[in-house]
Amino acid sequence: MKKILYFILLLVVAVSCSPDEYSTPENLMADQIDWGYTATDVTNEYTLYNNTPGVSSIWDFGNGVTQKGSSVTAQYTFAGTYTVKLTVISQGGVTILEDEIVTTVDNPSFLSGYPYDQLVGSGEQVWAVDGYSKGAFGLGPTLANPTEWHADAKGARLDKGLYDDRFTFKITESGLTLTQLTNGDVYANGGWAADLGSTDGHQEPDGGDFIMPHTGGDFVCTIAGEKLTVTGGGFLGYYAGAHEYEIMTLTEDLLEVAFWDTNANFYWFTRFAPVDKLTPEPEPVVKELESNDISDDFEGNGNIVWDTAAIDGFDIIDNFAPSDVNSSDMIVKYQKGAGEWSSVLTVLDYIIDLSTRNQFTMKVFVPSFNDYVTVCDPGTPWIADHNLKPQIDVKLQDSSLGGNAWTTQQVRSHTLTEDQFGKWVELTFDYSDVTDRVDFDQIVIQLGAEGHCNTGLFYIDDFKLLP
Repeated sequence: MKKILYFILLLVVAVSCSPDEYSTPENLMADQIDWGYTATDVTNEYTLYNNTPGVSSIWDFGNGVTQKGSSVTAQYTFAGTYTVKLTVISQGGVTILEDEIVTTVDNPSFLSGYPYDQLVGSGEQVWAVDGYSKGAFGLGPTLANPTEWHADAKGARLDKGLYDDRFTFKITESGLTLTQLTNGDVYANGGWAADLGSTDGHQEPDGGDFIMPHTGGDFVCTIAGEKLTVTGGGFLGYYAGAHEYEIMTLTEDLLEVAFWDTNANFYWFTRFAPVDKLTPEPEPVVKELESNDISDDFEGNGNIVWDTAAIDGFDIIDNFAPSDVNSSDMIVKYQKGAGEWSSVLTVLDYIIDLSTRNQFTMKVFVPSFNDYVTVCDPGTPWIADHNLKPQIDVKLQDSSLGGNAWTTQQVRSHTLTEDQFGKWVELTFDYSDVTDRVDFDQIVIQLGAEGHCNTGLFYIDDFKLLP
């Protein structure tokens, strides 16, 4: 027998739809709501439906799972009596209707195999943010590369209430459940922290995010395809408004998820590991301050190993335009792809002593055939220009900061004029004004500027630190 709780509320409360979206009569009665459920061919699986036009439907399956939609699928792993509640929001108010679904047998197949076995392990599995693995936390524009814009260095979020949180997955009579243990606080995004309470006095010391008091709790999870949803307000790791997570990688030793930030319009990425398999805190690396030769003539004479992962091409070719400025036999073709942060870099095993040697030189050939006009904005509004430029940058950075190395960098730039196109030019990058810096062990070379998705070809040769 269906039990009907019917009442009309003045819609001054915040709901996801405005009254203008509803086409139902203002005085919609409960017996006008065409709703119910039917069993599918799968044991303990039911289709719940509300065929009433012009309304919004919110379902509570009675097992801790809630969903929205006019037609949803409910699955009950265990035998029992479940009270299904349908909340109907119409132009005239809110109607709540209830019915019972009774199951007499268990169907454990709903919660076995991938991804459940990987999440719960042999019975229950405790996970944590793997903060000391490189790139455990980051952000990016797409699921294909959710750390394209930033990837944390090892231990970058220490003492922010993130690494000590624990997330225990297990199977209970409610299905897949999550116990979120916070140890008193969580790390929350500056634009979302107010969801968790007053932010007064909780801002992190060195940024715009918050370390918020939070008790955690026990929550029911649902999985549809590769989407993991934590119902009831629970969340995994960093809080930025989301409770739905795209599973990027899941094995018994690794869980990687990404979620969309609806305020910032990009993805956040987090890596988790079982607590007994977390990456240990690395021993600190102490680099000495040294004044050494740094050079590469790209003909086998030099002491630089370049990391070219962020660039489309960095190939040694014949010098097609020898001149008095550059008579070398071999040069490098620097091919910038559509990636907005294209560059090459090298990490030294010592700190550069700028007090004695602080000027770099490099020969460059900037073609005139590149398109320096077209604008291509990949979604970086904080950068003013989004076009390829005849620009050459040398950046000195602190590699220990990982993805945040740019925050303390020193950049020296040259922008060539049209009369310098199509010929070799030797440039000097002068750091004599920052000789007190004793943290630079990483050198970045970037041509064409950043923050845009235009491609371009450039040529370089004879990079070196002057005596």
